[in-house]
Amino acid sequence: MTRSNFPIMLAILFALSILAIAPLSTPAWCADSPAIAKVLASPPAADVGTTTKCAACGMKLHVKSDTPAAEYAGKRYYFCDKEERDSFIAHPETYLHKAADK
Repeated sequence: MTRSNFPIMLAILFALSILAIAPLSTPAWCADSPAIAKVLASPPAADVGTTTKCAACGMKLHVKSDTPAAEYAGKRYYFCDKEERDSFIAHPETYLHKAADK
């Protein structure tokens, strides 16, 4: 390999490394995702007053009419605050093991 080819090879290696990482960072809002988490405006009336765990931090909480909630793969999840809900919306798979320990 000559020195004149070095920048080209470096650019090719960089492009390949970006392509290898790209599937790992697909955003949650991607249209071809089979199950996208969505924000619930408010918990269903049947859930208000029940006790559950926050799907993000695992803390025990009582569901109120203004408790942040989301739905993913047909199941409802509740959160201590909107920031935790938004983190769940972005990457639900990261938090599913915590929510499974209800």
